[in-house]
Amino acid sequence: MGSRKVSVVTPSYNQAGYLPDNLQSIDSQSHDSVEHLILDGGSDDGTAEIIENYADDADHEVWWRSESDDGQSAAINEGFDRASGDIVGWLNSDDVYFDTTTLSRVERWFSRTDADVIYGDLAYVDSHSQVTEIDVRPEFDREKLAYRIVIGQPATFFRSYVVKSEQLDEDLDYCMDYEFWIRLSRKYDVRHVRDVLAGFRRHEAQKTDDMAPVNAEVKTMLDRHRDELPKPQRVLLSNALTEIQRILRSGRETLSLHRNEPELAFDGELAPLSEMVANLGPRYEDIRKALDRWQK
Repeated sequence: MGSRKVSVVTPSYNQAGYLPDNLQSIDSQSHDSVEHLILDGGSDDGTAEIIENYADDADHEVWWRSESDDGQSAAINEGFDRASGDIVGWLNSDDVYFDTTTLSRVERWFSRTDADVIYGDLAYVDSHSQVTEIDVRPEFDREKLAYRIVIGQPATFFRSYVVKSEQLDEDLDYCMDYEFWIRLSRKYDVRHVRDVLAGFRRHEAQKTDDMAPVNAEVKTMLDRHRDELPKPQRVLLSNALTEIQRILRSGRETLSLHRNEPELAFDGELAPLSEMVANLGPRYEDIRKALDRWQK
């Protein structure tokens, strides 16, 4: 029995500085059945040339276009429509898959479970492609969606029928993934796997750098779903133990990675152990956002 095809959908716009790491992280995968769909919104920074060279040299299937579109959510939905794989991932152009066997492990995770959606743990990657922190995500609990994005988007994969029947809200510019998780969790089995699957890039040019419009959109979106979610105050007060456990697990995973360094799928490296340990735990911004939702 051959490998099940994994389709990866990448929306892109003026990310020529980070896109090569994204492409390399897919090109270096050991999995033998990969389809990469790249939907560029007409970048003017040399992105098209980078993608064209990649498509010409890749050993796996690549479909791409570079033209004006209706934004990130519409581009991702187009990619979901075009995806032909049994398993579908969504990897933004500045993010990466973590190591060279990520997609092979994803296929095995789906083989071991009846879940419709799986999500793994995240590595945080800085603008110089250095892995600065490991974030072990919590086990899935729909109630926690009342105040936080439980799921790490780059490390999330779907069975194909999920993204053929449910797609992103194209009216949302910032929290389309958050709203997507709320809708998917109504009728699909969503599960966490303890495995670092992707790297989330933190850099100054991120779309979410200005948090004011982000917070406003998140509040409006959560208000829309408030009747089906618990009061955030109740969830927050019961969550302290979960956060402590996550920090401890992140610490153990950090030590394990330094003892047995994986073959990263992109041109990066692990930060020194002392630095990665110092970065464990929620950032000030995460705490502030949680408290803001608690007060509302």
